[in-house]
Amino acid sequence: MIGYAILFAMQAAQPAPQPEMDTTPAPWSESERELRTAGAFAKGNDTASRLGLEQWAGCLAKKNAAEAQRLLTMDFKSSEYERGMLKLSQSDKECVRTRGTIKAAGLLFAGELAEAMLESEAAPLVSRLAKASATEATTAYSFTDKVAICVVRSVPNDVAALFATARGSAEETASLNALTTPMALCAKAAQARKPISVNPAGLRAMLATASYRSVASL
Repeated sequence: MIGYAILFAMQAAQPAPQPEMDTTPAPWSESERELRTAGAFAKGNDTASRLGLEQWAGCLAKKNAAEAQRLLTMDFKSSEYERGMLKLSQSDKECVRTRGTIKAAGLLFAGELAEAMLESEAAPLVSRLAKASATEATTAYSFTDKVAICVVRSVPNDVAALFATARGSAEETASLNALTTPMALCAKAAQARKPISVNPAGLRAMLATASYRSVASL
């Protein structure tokens, strides 16, 4: 996923500044960086920052659903995707409702957008994921994306259960632990050279983006 960082802050009695982009090397590319811990790039992994990012991205997804859908279904390594995500992040100052500072790698922002879009549909997510698992797999744009798609298709019930948990909660931890074996099996099937180590926020985000693309065409 794109290696930019989206930053926004709000302070009392001051207007919220525009999100800023950090042009660091893409951490979600087809390289050895994919197999390193996501902690190196998944900034804002603390619970408060994750909850703030959830609210922000959810607001943007609600107000810009068509654009969020367009971006989340395209190749996230493309320059068009990068430009589009930056533009979307700057599209609505009214969506900035949290205090403090939130920093998030592009993957985390996309993951929260994807979860918000998944939640916007009336049909139960578990049913949609199960239906998608019986169709042709969505295109994978990186090695870790391929693994995530495999997990989503292999255990749709467990993935849906993860998205029903609160960020940083004991329930989220339990759900992520339940996905350890499917992740390992999918990584093995994809011929991973090393174990994939991803922190909770990063793993949830990569599964969310894979899930959204899986059900978007249903």
